[in-house]
Amino acid sequence: MNQIIDVINSSKTFIITSHVAPDGDNVGSSLALTWFLRAMGKESYYVLNDSFPQNLAFLYGNEKILESSELSKQILSSEYTLIALDCGDINRLAIGKDIINTASSLINIDHHQSNNRFGDYNYVVTDASSTSELVYNLVSKIDSNLISPKIAQALYTGLVTDTGRFQYDNASISAFLMAADLLSKGADKQEVTRNIYQSDSYDYVRLSAETVSTLEKEGIFSFMILETKMLEKYGVSYEDTEDLVNYTVNLDGVELGILFKERGPKHVKVSFRSKQFINVNEIASKFDGGGHMRAAGCTINNSLQEAVAMVLNYIREYLKEHGWNH
Repeated sequence: MNQIIDVINSSKTFIITSHVAPDGDNVGSSLALTWFLRAMGKESYYVLNDSFPQNLAFLYGNEKILESSELSKQILSSEYTLIALDCGDINRLAIGKDIINTASSLINIDHHQSNNRFGDYNYVVTDASSTSELVYNLVSKIDSNLISPKIAQALYTGLVTDTGRFQYDNASISAFLMAADLLSKGADKQEVTRNIYQSDSYDYVRLSAETVSTLEKEGIFSFMILETKMLEKYGVSYEDTEDLVNYTVNLDGVELGILFKERGPKHVKVSFRSKQFINVNEIASKFDGGGHMRAAGCTINNSLQEAVAMVLNYIREYLKEHGWNH
């Protein structure tokens, strides 16, 4: 971490980015670091070539989140440091390749098990609760007095969402201590709860019901399927469906839950969740994906039917091989 602090102190301009399909930890850590660097007197730009979940709109408010094409030539022609947050693979960064390639240095801050240390400077802690926790550690060491209520709110959002409201086993003692400190610095936990967990649209709930109607259970695993036509039917954005996978793993007697989300004719996102003993990062890696021990994902460039068959056949063999097929 000390090397990263030296780079931050000596650099003037920063571009912050993260992974495609942004979630609470992605957005929370990115906004917090962007605002903190500005509080230090630095130039800082948040760049992400993707749409944002509607339930996080309260967090970024009037902040101008840029796409790669919106960065001025003046910025790109000068020296800048690129900071990649919450992303285990450089190829999943939602930013133009030219911006990655022309950065004077690349800082990689992440907590995914699958992270391959692609940065010039890497702060990767795989047992951390969230990337927001790592950003919190970093900014606290630089100057904790610069953590404003707005920054605290962003970090708290990332922490809460990536620990499943402190339900997951990644919610360690340090996560609770961080939460307490952020609340003391002005984070509003009720605003986070209202916006993220108590503001589902009527159409989203109807989509959830139809998705749950596809639920099937085989022994200790279950799965659901979300088709593109279902999203179109209810007018719900793909980015707002991240939490649907939890229905698959919250069943009594189920250890492994899987959600297949069709994003295009040959573009299927597969989300994996587990409770206690199955390492879903290991499963996702078989399909060139990754993540954490209890939460991971991959993208399969086949039809939905083919993707479902490929994954389920592998899962059945995997469970049988480990003696977990009952």
